[in-house]
Amino acid sequence: MKYLRRRFLTGLLILLPAVVTGWVFWKIFSTVDSVLGPFQKRYPIIDIPGVGVAVVIILVVFTGIFAGNLIGRRLISQGERILYKLPIIRRIYIAVKELSEVFLAGRRLVFREVVIVRYPHRDSYALGFITEKAPPRFAEIVGRPMVNVFVPTTPNPTSGFLLFVPPEEVIPLPISVEEALKLVVSGGVYIPEPLRGDGAAPGAS
Repeated sequence: MKYLRRRFLTGLLILLPAVVTGWVFWKIFSTVDSVLGPFQKRYPIIDIPGVGVAVVIILVVFTGIFAGNLIGRRLISQGERILYKLPIIRRIYIAVKELSEVFLAGRRLVFREVVIVRYPHRDSYALGFITEKAPPRFAEIVGRPMVNVFVPTTPNPTSGFLLFVPPEEVIPLPISVEEALKLVVSGGVYIPEPLRGDGAAPGAS
């Protein structure tokens, strides 16, 4: 039963994002089609297969353009302030926004390598991402080279802790940044294929 439960949760984790994404797009397309329906009946010339998809794509592009100018940014900021004041909607909006920024806005590109480090004490490990070498001045202050390691929190990987760790204490993991983010978001339910084995801790001594 424990095995089936873990496999069920893993399958749910894989399918849920796809189902939610498909449902959102289906609702958008359905709404656009319902709005365009009367116009297509009145003007048959625009009754073209796929016009709803084209309208949605154009709408998304224009939203991005609008958000890129000063007026658009101010209006979006005002709208977000309103959403942040609504208790339940606020939590949902923030979670979706932060995860979208991680997976869509290219933030993951700042994560150079997936690693584990000893944290919060010597007998435990935490998953982290190398972002950059520590500033040279910082290395002079502490008296040794350091690397910047971002340790994310679960299930929200956009918050976390910045650690300065000696390079020799950083253990690389053979997984991609995307796989590591899935591992963090799932709270350890999703295990990347390269990490499935005999359970021995890499680099443990």
